[in-house]
Amino acid sequence: MILIYALIIAALFFIVLLLAVPSKVIIRFDSISSNFTIQLLWLYPVLKSVAWSESDGFHLNIYLFNKRIIKKRIINRKTDLKNMNWLKKLNPTDIHIIAEYGFKDPYFTGLLFGAISTISRFFTLESLRQKPCFSSVSDFVNIDATAKLNLGSSILRLV
Repeated sequence: MILIYALIIAALFFIVLLLAVPSKVIIRFDSISSNFTIQLLWLYPVLKSVAWSESDGFHLNIYLFNKRIIKKRIINRKTDLKNMNWLKKLNPTDIHIIAEYGFKDPYFTGLLFGAISTISRFFTLESLRQKPCFSSVSDFVNIDATAKLNLGSSILRLV
């Protein structure tokens, strides 16, 4: 009977932590190496998940205390990505974005700089740092973004 009470208390403690402690989300995109990764860290090293893109689709690894517990392919390239309304329900906070980009034609780099500066006013960003390269030899885009996400409230909104 004491074991059941201990499990109930541990489950309630876990739920309270899930609702109270935000996780950190790190998104990285590099167009030169076609590298796209998303990391989610919650009470690191308790929970860490890494999703990345490869030629055959998106892959996911989930780590519990730095031991991989799940490894699977989550989205096939042929999957229709139009119905992604669930992204709106996540409601991230404390968003920081660093964008580095450059195009062979500096005109397009300037257009993108102006467009990003204008569009960013419509979103609640903590910081946006742009590093346009007007003298680029090749086209490239590098994005590093971090945000905080409350997993408990996000899960409740998705359900």
